[in-house]
Amino acid sequence: MDRLVQTRTVKWGDCDPAGILYTPRVFDYITEAVEAWFGAIGGIPWMELIAAGQGAPTVHTAVDFRTPMEPGLRLNVSVLLEKLGGSSLGFRVLGDGEDGTRYFEGKLVSVTTDFATRRSIPIPAELRSRAEAYAAVHSAD
Repeated sequence: MDRLVQTRTVKWGDCDPAGILYTPRVFDYITEAVEAWFGAIGGIPWMELIAAGQGAPTVHTAVDFRTPMEPGLRLNVSVLLEKLGGSSLGFRVLGDGEDGTRYFEGKLVSVTTDFATRRSIPIPAELRSRAEAYAAVHSAD
């Protein structure tokens, strides 16, 4: 099973007046990578989960910036599984340049939720099985 990696290019519109990535945009990069993980690795596309009345909303996120990101930078945004709880999935998301430079390290915790009751639910069996298999190969360093 391959590590989920999304390639992005920092756009001019992603940047602040100083010409570096505007801080909140990195959370979009992180969230979009985790959303892709649910579909590609978890086997449950984000929107299908929501259409079924469930979801995995974010309950915690954090980021450490290592190096400024400028327009035109190509990033490989990769997703590791750091923790698998009863209803929570803890992701570590890395933003690396093509030369291996680490630009950011993020964390995002999602909790599987029943939208009707607004309560957490156990991670669905298929998602748990796929997450365990992914973590066995791509756990957080």
